[in-house]
Amino acid sequence: MAEAEITLDKVDCLRDRANLSYEEAVDYLRRANGDIVQALVLVERDLSEGRRKLVAKGNEIVAKLKELVRTGNEMKIRVSQRDKTLVEVPVTAGIVGAMLAPQVAVLGALTALATRCAISIDSPKDLKAAAQAQEGTVAQPDGGSSFQA
Repeated sequence: MAEAEITLDKVDCLRDRANLSYEEAVDYLRRANGDIVQALVLVERDLSEGRRKLVAKGNEIVAKLKELVRTGNEMKIRVSQRDKTLVEVPVTAGIVGAMLAPQVAVLGALTALATRCAISIDSPKDLKAAAQAQEGTVAQPDGGSSFQA
């Protein structure tokens, strides 16, 4: 089938209706064999596909952020002094607090260090091991447990 004539009027019409550059308008008209209506259908299809990809990517990013927040809520920032826990907050809360009041966060950290407090970040695995240690059991590599006196 011979390619239909692509005129400046068709290009201008397509540019106005679809907000395209001259190059994009000519490309769509070539793909549609010079038919403006078919070119508009192609533009709409491409825009719809682009939106679907954008929504899918947005959903993926939201899922990753939720996972990071969940992990941050499971991890704890612990300030302790001589085996006594003074403060224990989720990492997420610590990050948000440090972002909202960075001077207060730095002052708190310096105060904790000046008073010989230990600051640690504990993962859920560390917290489970600490709970087992407080209960007096320690997991053995072979799956057994021993009691501490």
